[in-house]
Amino acid sequence: MQLTTLIVLALQLMRAAIASTTPAPNPLTRPTIGPVCLQPPVCIARSPPVCGRLPNGLCRRFRNICELIAVNRRDVSGDRRLTWTHTQERDCRLVRRVGAGSANWCQQDCPRRAVPCRRTPRAQEICVRSRNLRSCRVLANRCQLLNLNCFGRPRNNWLPAPRRLCGQLRAGDRPRACQLRLPSRRPDVTISLPVLPRPPTSDTPLTTTTSQPAATAG
Repeated sequence: MQLTTLIVLALQLMRAAIASTTPAPNPLTRPTIGPVCLQPPVCIARSPPVCGRLPNGLCRRFRNICELIAVNRRDVSGDRRLTWTHTQERDCRLVRRVGAGSANWCQQDCPRRAVPCRRTPRAQEICVRSRNLRSCRVLANRCQLLNLNCFGRPRNNWLPAPRRLCGQLRAGDRPRACQLRLPSRRPDVTISLPVLPRPPTSDTPLTTTTSQPAATAG
């Protein structure tokens, strides 16, 4: 019994000592606020480049994720429907450099079997060229390009090219030499000979002029 009373008295003395050492809060003074925690920016100098993909199958490399977001905001404000989506790095295997000028079609893994391609409108026809830039041809769509690169020989030999390189080729034609030099649009300049007057005929009388002698002063 005495032991419990001693323990209770000791606890009360400890509470009183702690209360005397801690100052009471003053309601008139404002509490001190520590420094505001600033979150680091998303993109810094060491931010890695990222790969972006459009719904139509075009890929592009960006310097970082912030550049991809900025391009999307600019395109949306310009009433453009296609926006870039952050995708995996292997999709940009055919994209060599960073920037809009180096955008290329995304890498597609070859299927086990040839994909049956559907009929598509002529607006989806694409011009392709060989890697050595010697042959060009026109394909109906990207499905045919995938089958040609995966199951043709040599593999991965055809790349998308500007339509002007194919010239007058149509889908289904055999590969031909690419038109690297465009025909000049200047009109042919022909030098026309001067029109000479017709020689006089026998029906038209010849007019002769006679010189009159000069008058002598008398």
